Amino acid sequence: MFKKKIDLFKLFGFTVSVDASWLIILFLVVWSLAKGLFPYYYPELPERTYWFMGIIGAIGLFVSIIIHEFSHSYVARINGLRISEITLFIFGGVARMKEEPGSAKVEFRMAIAGPIASVALSLLFAGLYLLSNSLGWSTPTTAILGYLSGINMLLAVFNMIPAFPTDGGRILRSILWWKTGDIYLATKIASRVSIAFSFAIVFIGFLDMAGGNFIGGLWWILIGTFLFNAANMSYQNILIERSLKGKTVRDFMNPNPIIVPSDITLREFIEKYVYRYHYKMFPVMDDGRVLGIITAKNIKTVPRTEWDNRLVREFIQRAGPENSIEPDTDIKTCLSKMERTGLTRLLVMEDGKLVGIVTLKDLLEYMALKMELEE
Repeated sequence: MFKKKIDLFKLFGFTVSVDASWLIILFLVVWSLAKGLFPYYYPELPERTYWFMGIIGAIGLFVSIIIHEFSHSYVARINGLRISEITLFIFGGVARMKEEPGSAKVEFRMAIAGPIASVALSLLFAGLYLLSNSLGWSTPTTAILGYLSGINMLLAVFNMIPAFPTDGGRILRSILWWKTGDIYLATKIASRVSIAFSFAIVFIGFLDMAGGNFIGGLWWILIGTFLFNAANMSYQNILIERSLKGKTVRDFMNPNPIIVPSDITLREFIEKYVYRYHYKMFPVMDDGRVLGIITAKNIKTVPRTEWDNRLVREFIQRAGPENSIEPDTDIKTCLSKMERTGLTRLLVMEDGKLVGIVTLKDLLEYMALKMELEE
């Protein structure tokens, strides 16, 4: 989740993205509306009308989810929380916070805002549905308004399931946090409740499919799988945050990195450095001065026949903000930078001098070992 995202737009300072899997889910929503829901309740309409209704209904659901997530983000912002982005799924979304809420009360307020917004939308569309009936609007218009009223109420109910990280799960965690005073214990319990719910939902899906309701069963299975993965990820994220709390790049950097001179050939570099140390990036220095970095990616397009004639200095990538970091930087900021740039190794620079290398591999090994021993 969140590894392949498509940025859509910025609104009120928030970046709105969709997970790449949303494109598949979007088709399933349109298909289930056009081939299942609307033909069942409104028979004898033309086939293309059902597909048009399915597309408009899916767009309406998408907009409703945006409003649901923006309500979370707005409450988070007025309570001093920074929201980095909003990532949407067709049956939900996640407002990604740069830090956990400071108190159980703040988390409760933020979590409850989404369901309240969905209930408000449901009542709004219900009113429009009644108005449509009384004024004799077209059948497709009335049907779409009725669907949007129902789906927003369903969205509110679904999000109130006490399965972390849904809104109901966050409300459950806020209550547990308030009772125990321990956010980590509260997250652990809420995540386990979520996993139990996810298994139950998947089981219901298989029963539905066995009973002949293939589309309905498929939706239950998708939702259950999403909850299972999200609960595991949420708990792992908070464990990682605890294990890295107060840590800086200096705590993890290697102060004696392998240095590559700029005047050697590519063959020497590959055989004496890449094949020997198995690193993807090396700092390049001459006379104690950092020239930049060289990576396997920089040279992979060079034909093997030219390795003896080309020098490392031709392929240096200059050291800069994208591939370097200061030693006193918070380690979570370092991880975010690695995620954003795709680099697994960063130069550690202090006062213009190279003081070490920090690697994603070392960070992951530390986190895995700490969680194995302490959890």
